[in-house]
Amino acid sequence: MAALDFGMALARGMLPTSEKAQKDLLNLAGGRNIFKSEDWWNKAVDTQISSGYRKGEMATAYRTTSGEYKVGRRTTSTYRGNPFMGTGGGTSVSYSVPEGAVITGYTNPRPSPGYQSWYHSYRGPQPTYDTKQVEVFGQAGRADFTAGELSDVEAAAKRGASRVKSESEATKASQRRLRRGTGGLVGKAIAMGDKPATGLPELGTTGLGMTAGLFGADIKL
Repeated sequence: MAALDFGMALARGMLPTSEKAQKDLLNLAGGRNIFKSEDWWNKAVDTQISSGYRKGEMATAYRTTSGEYKVGRRTTSTYRGNPFMGTGGGTSVSYSVPEGAVITGYTNPRPSPGYQSWYHSYRGPQPTYDTKQVEVFGQAGRADFTAGELSDVEAAAKRGASRVKSESEATKASQRRLRRGTGGLVGKAIAMGDKPATGLPELGTTGLGMTAGLFGADIKL
């Protein structure tokens, strides 16, 4: 079974056209240039169809002592809206600082009037980190394909199956031509010491058993 990277699997029509579903597959595979078997890609797409693809979500990753950037634990909190201000409620998502995150420095909050001055002095300087934004999967749940996306998946699967069938038939035709090309006199002759089965002599002893005339004399080939 052939091993394919993301681009090859996409070109063969094995993957859904949904950009979000493709991002999930890329994350599962470990990157664009990672090779997986055809069976792996097929099973990954089957899981997306049956359970939905994992939704991506942006999060802050922190550089740790190992040199890697890691994301902490995901937490959610709900908040109420203010009808007087015309705002609605909702859910906020945050990621904690992971263990081993490298502290690069501390903030130096400036005093401000009133309670804010007391608030800042109470909190004290806050640590700063080397961070970057990354897209994470598996923590924000899954999303089902829409009817249109499912139709695209089915169409892509049919195109892929048709392409594989065509490639298989082309390979068989090439093998048949190769067998015909090696099936002449030399292909039918037997090796030295073997018993003749085609009426032709063995190679290397009496030639190919053919004669040709040259000025009235027979020359053995």
